[in-house]
Amino acid sequence: MALYRRRKVHDKKQLSMQVFALVDGNSFFASCEKVFRPDLTDRPVIVLSNNDGCVVARSKEAKKLGIKMCQPYFQIEEFCIRENVAVFSSNYELYANLSGRMMSTIASQVDCNPYSIDECFANMSGYEGLGTDLTQLGFRIKDKVFKDVGIPTCVGIAPTKTLAKYCNHLAKHYGGLKGVCNWLDLTPQRQAKALACEPVSEIWGVGRRYTEHLEKMGIRTALDLARADAEAIRNRFGITLSMTVRELQGTSCIPLELVKPKRQQIMRSRSFSHLVCDKDDLLGAITFHAQECGRTLRREGTVAHTVGIVLNTNPFRLQDVQQQAYPCVGLPYPISDTNTIIHCAQRLLNQTYRRDCLYKRAGVYVGEVIPKDAVTKDLFEETETEQQQIICELMDSINTRYGKNTLCFAASKLGKSTWTMSRARLSPGYTTCWKDLPRVGPLLEETVPF
Repeated sequence: MALYRRRKVHDKKQLSMQVFALVDGNSFFASCEKVFRPDLTDRPVIVLSNNDGCVVARSKEAKKLGIKMCQPYFQIEEFCIRENVAVFSSNYELYANLSGRMMSTIASQVDCNPYSIDECFANMSGYEGLGTDLTQLGFRIKDKVFKDVGIPTCVGIAPTKTLAKYCNHLAKHYGGLKGVCNWLDLTPQRQAKALACEPVSEIWGVGRRYTEHLEKMGIRTALDLARADAEAIRNRFGITLSMTVRELQGTSCIPLELVKPKRQQIMRSRSFSHLVCDKDDLLGAITFHAQECGRTLRREGTVAHTVGIVLNTNPFRLQDVQQQAYPCVGLPYPISDTNTIIHCAQRLLNQTYRRDCLYKRAGVYVGEVIPKDAVTKDLFEETETEQQQIICELMDSINTRYGKNTLCFAASKLGKSTWTMSRARLSPGYTTCWKDLPRVGPLLEETVPF
């Protein structure tokens, strides 16, 4: 039985129809680890979170073994050894680099807008009018990404972003589609069956709470939601879910590019690989995260009105003294210079630190973030602040040219071995670090025949 029917263009309205594609990397983190390791092609692979804590990515082979997302590694360590599972620490530098290569490859074929590190929406409007088969175009994108980058992908094509996301889900879970699902090629009967075969929770934007309420209304499948009254859904759940219903019905409500809302807060924090009790070690972590906050503010052209810190003990160690602290301090005028952020953070640390606590996490956050251009300059502002800003911008330019943290504040090095992330199973930076490139054979010296 044929799954598809070829869609014919009959009039100009179809030529102008909006068509989206969602290109998604399959098990992206695990796939990145396989790119430079052909020996892992058919072997189960999992990737662990910071400090090698929980499972954050699984290859299809690992999924077949029953390994769950967010499962603590210590619970499955023996199982992984027994089943010959390859285990890796998160290598975010490698993943970000391969993500950029993947997006560039897709952009060479169609206009695209990255949605996350492993997926992007592409604009396929007008290609069919030029005689291009959209399904075949999807296969070309899929094949080129795998050939050029080594990442397997799936492609969902539809007249709305929600349906494109759903088609991508179908392409990923039903092998007969061979990784590409074009909603426009499916007959109306097949479209209904495709929506009926998955629960409503698989729809983009429908979370756990929405699912619970919808099921009480008898809306259990994606088809049920697509056939629901959009106005009734809006009256009960709001405009967001009603837009989802309209998108499932084929009406595009979400444009290809959405303006990202400006961040009102920037936070940098990290859990420790070991419990930390020494104040100097905490000072090093706080200073490090304060540097990152300042760097982010300047990169985004913003300033902050408040500075705060995060100090948390391990809530699961009930036998320990507990502290979950988020103190903050307001500033007389908005800033982005790292020196001021560090001084405020260090002062808050002195006020909050307790000797009897074993700390598991520390960080820094800046709040009430606004664009730098929106600030009216104070005539009485100290010239020292301007000098600090110049120094920070100079440090940024040096670090950009010669590598991150080439120049940094000395306090950020305090106790670094204690609070830095544990990444015992880190893979080499094949695309980000020259020294990590594998060497094949000895280096041969040129000889002179005379």
